[in-house]
Amino acid sequence: MAEAALRRIAAGTSLHRIHRTHHSAIFFGPIGSEPQGRFDAPDGSFKILYAARSLETAFGETLVRSPQNPFVLSTAVAARVRSELLVTSTLRLYPLVDGGVSKLGLSFTDLHGDAYAKTWAVSAHIHGATNADGILYTSRFDNQRCVAIFDRAASSIAESSKINLPFPPSEAAKLSEKFGKIYVEP
Repeated sequence: MAEAALRRIAAGTSLHRIHRTHHSAIFFGPIGSEPQGRFDAPDGSFKILYAARSLETAFGETLVRSPQNPFVLSTAVAARVRSELLVTSTLRLYPLVDGGVSKLGLSFTDLHGDAYAKTWAVSAHIHGATNADGILYTSRFDNQRCVAIFDRAASSIAESSKINLPFPPSEAAKLSEKFGKIYVEP
């Protein structure tokens, strides 16, 4: 697999997460060794923190999981909170955002699909063969940037003063509408 010029996110940059209420704002997962997320280690040898460059993108990636479903349920939103993280030292990220993905044997269908075997393998390669702090990728819902940060870069991020904040229903409804979804309360 080919090397790529690492992209950088500068210290002082904000990242956004929407996470389950029982996880901390800075959570590297999954729990256990079984991969679950798009860039998790296939063998559990490293952990990943997922975040987005904007709150809207984090909402899409977390709560607009099934494009065919026209609804965002208030119960799903209530089970999560939003947090803002700060990059404390420059993050060096392996880019999976342009035509270079084919050098890794991937397509954007692989990156944006729900079958993760290929992305797990690529993540393991990037983790093992480069000094990248994580992966820069494109959201499948709004074409904006997301990051999958390797646990070896944990010291490069910190909590801001805006952590574990609930979503007011009006904001969840507005964000749902942005993605063409209807926010449904019980």
